[in-house]
This record gives sequence, C-alpha cells and structure tokens, in this order.
Amino acid sequence: MFRISTILAVVLLAACNSAPKEDASYCTSPKPGVITTVNEYCVVVQEDPVNPEIVREWNGQRVGFCCNGCIPRWDKMTDAQKQAALDSAIAKGKVVR
Repeated sequence: MFRISTILAVVLLAACNSAPKEDASYCTSPKPGVITTVNEYCVVVQEDPVNPEIVREWNGQRVGFCCNGCIPRWDKMTDAQKQAALDSAIAKGKVVR
C-alpha cells in the first residue's frame, strides 16, 4: 500500500511540474476575446459590445467599435462629440457576458 501511495505522489508531482510556466508577460498580454480598449460598448452604436479587433487611437486612448461601419461616423464627429460619445460608452460599464 505504501508503494502505491508513493508512486501516486510521484506521478501527481510530475504532472504539476509539467504545467506551462506563467511569467509577467503571460499576465500582461491580452488573451483572445479580451477587451483592450477604454470602452467596452461601441462609441457609435452604444447598445453593441466592442469588437477587440476594431480600434482607433484617439487622444492617446484605444477606442473600440462594434464594426468597421462605425469608424466613418466616428471620423465625422468633432472632438467634443467624440469625447461625449466616449464618456457615454465608458459610463455604460462592462459588458455582461
């Protein structure tokens, strides 16, 4: 019985050590599907969540959009309108999943 327990313990320890190591870059790199913008809801169509692949830099921030169709509408806004739209989208908070 002692021998089986010892073998089991060795196998479990080996399995734990074979897991991939997590370093600082693992924690700081975005994972697939993770929002990497200042807003989680689109700044143009504020009912829709951001597609993390559709972003535009504005005032040093990454602004997210739900689709490519929203970008021309964003580009036509004044800076004051952009700021108001961004503030409103940020105020909506996080997307409920």
